[in-house]
Amino acid sequence: MKTPKTELDNFTKLLTGLIKQSDDVEALCYALNRLTLEELEKVKTYLSGSATSVISIRQREIVIGTFLSGMLIFLFNMYQSNLIVFFFWVLFSVTCVLEFLCLLLAKKPIYKHISLAFDRTKYDRIVSIIDIILNKRYENELQKTIEKFALPEDVEILKDTL
Repeated sequence: MKTPKTELDNFTKLLTGLIKQSDDVEALCYALNRLTLEELEKVKTYLSGSATSVISIRQREIVIGTFLSGMLIFLFNMYQSNLIVFFFWVLFSVTCVLEFLCLLLAKKPIYKHISLAFDRTKYDRIVSIIDIILNKRYENELQKTIEKFALPEDVEILKDTL
């Protein structure tokens, strides 16, 4: 199913406006409260991706690699005469150098990952506020539907149970 270009342009303008306002929570709440239920669901679906904060993964790799290489250097200095320790030291050193080269030759440099992780926090903030607004609106819709279809005596009983 094709989406018309005007609808895509409007959605793009909506997203860019929300992302610009994501630092100011009050302005973001005001803007999100003005959206319709369908627009809120579209924005939530679009922004609630499964992306990971790449900077945390890279930081974890660096910390683990630093710890293991430090341990390996210590063990190598203590047991230099042992052939097995020397073999593991050489193997781990080659692995560390290859990982470093892969990091340098990656298609997306580190600063791009940092900006993506920062943007991901903005998106998560928008999605969490949308969740709150949607829950309130769904509760209101449910309450209106219950009042519409329930008998007047049953409304009091239902309000007490909710």
